[in-house]
Amino acid sequence: MPSFTKPLSYAALMLCLHIAPGVAEAGEYAARIEYADLDRVDDGYDVQAHIDYQLSPTAKEALHKGVRLTWDVAIELRQPGVLWDTIIHKHKLTYSLQFHALLNQYVVQTPFDRSEMFLTLSAAMNFMAAVHDSMPIPAELVVGGTPYLLAVKTQFNREQLPIPLRPVAYLDNQWFLSSAWHTWPIQK
Repeated sequence: MPSFTKPLSYAALMLCLHIAPGVAEAGEYAARIEYADLDRVDDGYDVQAHIDYQLSPTAKEALHKGVRLTWDVAIELRQPGVLWDTIIHKHKLTYSLQFHALLNQYVVQTPFDRSEMFLTLSAAMNFMAAVHDSMPIPAELVVGGTPYLLAVKTQFNREQLPIPLRPVAYLDNQWFLSSAWHTWPIQK
């Protein structure tokens, strides 16, 4: 083996060891699902949830330069099983946040093509935090007296970022803005 490949392979190994811890851990900027519940409505059950989004300094900088940040909120109603849970109902809600410099306002795009404008980032984030699902879970799927689990997760969608930013977003833990699955027992 030529002698010049040893320093190169050593440098590659050190780079991998330096990057690997950041890839494995979400860090302090991961979103947190604070609670979720089902509310009875006319044609089924409406999901109510609260998500605490924490933007890293890198994500805030990108946002203020006009980059749209997008999250997919996954909702599942599960029936607990002995070995695994059965998914009774699932759907996804997409939220995006963008700053418009000319208007000096933040725009939150909600599912079903509804958008809201805000003067401050905290107001926009508070609006996004309250998930009010307008796709109710059909009432016939929920049987009275049966235990269920309501599972909620928010996933930061890196594929919606501009192409040059995507590789960095996969490696830098400042872009790990997703949450893990959180479940709540539901008895109806």
